[in-house]
Amino acid sequence: MQSHLILDWKGEKIKSMVFNNKVKYTAVPLEADDTPTKKTLCSHCSPYLTKKNISAFVIILILSTAFFLVACIGGNFQSKVCSDNNSMHLISKPQNKYHMQKNLKIAHSRRRLPHCIIIGVRKGGTRALLQYLKIHPDVQVAPDEIHFFDSNENYSKGIDWYRRRMPQSFDEQITIEKSPNYFVDWNTPSRVKMMNASIKLLLIVKDPFYRAVSDYVQIRENRLEKDMEMEEFEDLAIDPISGNVRINYKAINRSLYYIHTKRWLKFFPLEQIHIVDGDNLVLRPFEEMEKVETFLGLRHYLSDDHFVFDRKKGFYCIHRENGAHKCLNRTKGRPHPKIDPDVMNQLNDFFEPYNQQFYELVGKTFKWPKAVGKRSLKRKH
Repeated sequence: MQSHLILDWKGEKIKSMVFNNKVKYTAVPLEADDTPTKKTLCSHCSPYLTKKNISAFVIILILSTAFFLVACIGGNFQSKVCSDNNSMHLISKPQNKYHMQKNLKIAHSRRRLPHCIIIGVRKGGTRALLQYLKIHPDVQVAPDEIHFFDSNENYSKGIDWYRRRMPQSFDEQITIEKSPNYFVDWNTPSRVKMMNASIKLLLIVKDPFYRAVSDYVQIRENRLEKDMEMEEFEDLAIDPISGNVRINYKAINRSLYYIHTKRWLKFFPLEQIHIVDGDNLVLRPFEEMEKVETFLGLRHYLSDDHFVFDRKKGFYCIHRENGAHKCLNRTKGRPHPKIDPDVMNQLNDFFEPYNQQFYELVGKTFKWPKAVGKRSLKRKH
């Protein structure tokens, strides 16, 4: 019998013994200085805790976390696991996914050219109209007046410059921009048409006389803040020598809605222009906004519950879900100076034929003062 000491494929020592030309193998116990060639992760770890198993566990954890976040953002589990009461506080509970991510650059949102533009009129209620539209979850509004089409400097920067000033929006949303001077600018209609011939336009108008006074008050306040003098409204609106209305005075000219609307209709059909009653928007905002929603093809979302009348300010404010009210800033609703009654009557007489032409042009009437008799005034100094 012969005995040989060899290593098996696992590195263990075995003794081979030959009996009658047959080999029999017997394991040999490890000696003190012998160590296995294949090391485990640790002496006290589970045999299942291998690198392969740990990697699989990490991958599953990452995928589970990603699925959770996607579910929250998509709103499927929002009310259950992404609410305000959830201790993780990953995402606060919004009214819907649009409000949750409004004006944030996230997946599936991008900056788009406007689907609708509020073209004017200045001091007609454009800011209130934009703020009310902002409530709608399917609307994104540009935060500032961009003045792209009525400024040669801005227009020369190109359409991409204009697009970059738009908010982020989803495919289901529409983007709206407001620059009131567009209405009276001669270049704007053709430039807008070159960008998008099928764009929708919003024009908000109000009593021409009171709009002109509001225009004057805003300019006067700005000048007084700079310690600059300002003539009285009557002297600017009426020529003191001839007694005739100064048609080229900007505050007066902007109230000649017929002239400016007629120019816009050379480039766009009336079906693409919605006329908002600015006076009615002050008194019954929900009524006017419902018409705007219909014109823009939006679902009817706004209701009376979104508006609350502020007795101190004298106009409606936005009612928020937390019970707070959001009103227009302090520059809105400025008190008007007392205007000479004769000047007021003369201006109403002056505006009346333009108003009638405007009614016929747009197929809509407004409750504005009618003429009380042609007259002219010579201002005394």
